[in-house]
Amino acid sequence: MKRVFSLLLALILVGLLPAQAAGFCSNTAAINEACQSVMKLEVKDDRDDVIASASGFLAYDDQTLVTNCHVIEKAHAITAYSDTGATFEIGSVLCANSDNDLAILHFREPTGLKPLPLNEEGTVYRASPVVAIGSPKGFSNAVSKGNVSSTYTGDDGVRYIAFNAAISGGSSGGALLNDEGQVIGVTSASYTGAAQNLNLAVNVLEVMELYAAHGNDEPTALAGWMDVNQGVKEPAFSAANARSFTIKNGATFSISEVYLYHDGASNWGKVRNTDGWLYKGNSMEFTVTDEEATQRGLWTLNFCFYLNKRPVYMETHGIDLREILGRTIVVTIENGNVIHVDIEE
Repeated sequence: MKRVFSLLLALILVGLLPAQAAGFCSNTAAINEACQSVMKLEVKDDRDDVIASASGFLAYDDQTLVTNCHVIEKAHAITAYSDTGATFEIGSVLCANSDNDLAILHFREPTGLKPLPLNEEGTVYRASPVVAIGSPKGFSNAVSKGNVSSTYTGDDGVRYIAFNAAISGGSSGGALLNDEGQVIGVTSASYTGAAQNLNLAVNVLEVMELYAAHGNDEPTALAGWMDVNQGVKEPAFSAANARSFTIKNGATFSISEVYLYHDGASNWGKVRNTDGWLYKGNSMEFTVTDEEATQRGLWTLNFCFYLNKRPVYMETHGIDLREILGRTIVVTIENGNVIHVDIEE
């Protein structure tokens, strides 16, 4: 009996090993704890109108928030929402760099929340598991899982991480964490169109270097962030102040009508291309109102073209205006009958 008991005990211990060795990316309790340190951001302009939503995470202490520089480009006020719904106001900018699209902000009051640990070594391996936490399309602290696709340094000298955990508009400034629960990157951009779920994060090494050099500088007002901008180029794209998008007709047909309306609307509204047809090979800019640009919800893009001398209406649903404003939508046709509508990066 003693030998049997010892054998069973050994088997039980062996069976427990995988659970004990499980990392952050498969530990739901640890992930939910990390969510307490990630914030949904509501960005307002100088008229106190909400112009964008984004993400950010606490680092270094309970009063310091990391996000993307393009998030604060036109911001005059930012309200941060914790995972429990508590609200905190951003008071100032500690430092920012438009070249690597990073901003380190300061709350008016301590939040009492725990800052996330950073990957100080900066080592990131391809195929390693990652968790992205942010607020895509306004959903507070949504979690997605994936792997690191690659790491590289861009022509601008900025270090990036490409990964396949899903992110969307509103994820800008979110946290990308490794299997040790450390932040390895700031989620910043996503590829659309032909690329299959390929997204980018700025390596957290860029955050640490910016903070080490300027974290003790005198804070400045949020709207005056350019006074402390360490970069030289224009900030990365922000839909916060864009009020138009462009359609490029790369197909073999001409587009006679273009409509933009809320998903599920019973009325398409007025034709948007009041300047006439959008002929093949040409581009046309489409303007939206301030009210449309700041409204919540998803939209439908519908255009009419003639195929074999017959009018055809094509609808593309589930569009977040923040993902297309300031950008170009390309319409192409493949094999004479497969139509593609892609956002040009």
